[in-house]
Amino acid sequence: MIEIASQIVFCLVIAAFIGFLIGLLIGRAFCGDRRNVYNSVTSHGGAAAGNIYNKPLIRSTPRPTGKDDLKLIEGIDKEMEQKLNVLGIYHFDQIAKWSPKNCHWVEEYFILEDNQIREQDWIEKAKKLSNIN
Repeated sequence: MIEIASQIVFCLVIAAFIGFLIGLLIGRAFCGDRRNVYNSVTSHGGAAAGNIYNKPLIRSTPRPTGKDDLKLIEGIDKEMEQKLNVLGIYHFDQIAKWSPKNCHWVEEYFILEDNQIREQDWIEKAKKLSNIN
């Protein structure tokens, strides 16, 4: 009885090992593109773009009053406004509350020039447009 049980356990261990090897080979075959995307994102400035703690606060939808016209901020054109909306940025007060780390995250995410948000003064303009001091 013990011999049969030990043979069953041995077969299970062998099957698990073979399954692991097959999964590893299949995973490597289909995961190659994901590694390249990850490397291209991190090569633009480290892990800042992937750091969720630096991501600005977002909304799933605009407020019931509607979204703000972000194009009123110099440096935000129609295309950038659409990208910000897809990300979950709809209102001036969201931009007005960005920290330097949030700005850096957005610049990395949208592949903007370094310090573009600060140089174009998005935050101060958003504060004025949202009446935040």
